[in-house]
Amino acid sequence: MLKCAAAPKSIVRVCMKKKPKEALAKGLSLPRDVVFGDFIITLTGNEQVMIENYKGILSYEEHQIVIQGNHVVLRIIGTNLVIQYYSMEIMKVTGEITRLEYA
Repeated sequence: MLKCAAAPKSIVRVCMKKKPKEALAKGLSLPRDVVFGDFIITLTGNEQVMIENYKGILSYEEHQIVIQGNHVVLRIIGTNLVIQYYSMEIMKVTGEITRLEYA
C-alpha cells in the first residue's frame, strides 16, 4: 500500500482524501469508469442512448427503462422506448428520450 509520506508530492495531496479508491483513481490518472464501474452514457440527440458498464435491466416499459449500475440506478424516460440490442458490455436504447435520471 502506498504511504503518503513516501509518495511523490503529486500523490501526497490525493492521499489525504477519505476514500482510497478516489485517491487511487486521481493519483494514477485512471478513469472513473475503470475504478468505480461508472456508467458510460452516449446520448445521440434525443433518439438514441448507448449505455456501457450496466449490471442489469430492472424494468422495461414503452415509457420507461430502468437499468442497474454498480452503485446507482439509471432511469430512461420517454416514449416508444425500445432496447434495440444488449450484450454483457453495452446496450442501445432508441425512441423519443425526454429524460435521464439517476436514483
